[in-house]
Amino acid sequence: MLYNTGKRMRFRRLIDQDTGALMIVPMDHGYTYGPIKGLKNMPFVVDQVCQGGASAVLVHKGLVRSLTNVIPPQTGLMVHVSGSTTLSPNTNYKILTGTVSEVLTLGADAISCHVNIGNEDDVNMLEDLSKLSEEANDFGTPLLSMTYVRDSKGVTDRSVEGLAHAARVTEELGADIVKIYPTVDGIEFDEVLQGINIPVVIAGGNYNEDIGEFLKTIKRCIEAGASGVSIGRNIFQSKDPQNAMRMVKEAIKETIEDVGRIEILS
Repeated sequence: MLYNTGKRMRFRRLIDQDTGALMIVPMDHGYTYGPIKGLKNMPFVVDQVCQGGASAVLVHKGLVRSLTNVIPPQTGLMVHVSGSTTLSPNTNYKILTGTVSEVLTLGADAISCHVNIGNEDDVNMLEDLSKLSEEANDFGTPLLSMTYVRDSKGVTDRSVEGLAHAARVTEELGADIVKIYPTVDGIEFDEVLQGINIPVVIAGGNYNEDIGEFLKTIKRCIEAGASGVSIGRNIFQSKDPQNAMRMVKEAIKETIEDVGRIEILS
């Protein structure tokens, strides 16, 4: 339960009102990869995912100025404050690029960062997460951490043990939401969530043309106890981002009918 009034109020703007789920579309990828497919016309794609039912969109701070008239009042804004580029010799080392007070000035409802553990630089990223969570708490701002077990070669561990560790270290350092990968096909995701008491949203990863299989994975993870999704490329790189978002939302709604509404703020 959230006892911080500011966080509770801002959380309400991030949650889908129909299901109680977090349906976040992260579009921070331009920092890392440049203007990749789907992110060349940001106002257009943001408008499309919002119309499709995204409960929140996530971007870097410099893009907010071009989106102020695009993001509707009912859609939350999350600002990402860490990153690296693929041009760097150490792409997996994410540095902080902003502060809580800065993103609040932009009108954001939440702040986001990226942490990779299991490599020689994870101590620095974990220290940044700890400091950011303290600052976010002081300002009453929800903090999402995209936490992955990723070694120095960029190999990601998606085992139950690795995912559970990523989620637990995020909670231990005070973040309010953790984004992790699903298990393969969403199987045994309930084991990942044992001992985790903050909302967990599942990542989409690289674009997958087989949307049907991907939706099955989402459903299994929601059934297991996930609080929603944070899906970027599988939405904004699709031929029809609005429809892709709508399909994701419908899949979650169908699952909620069976397992009950997600109550993040209960």
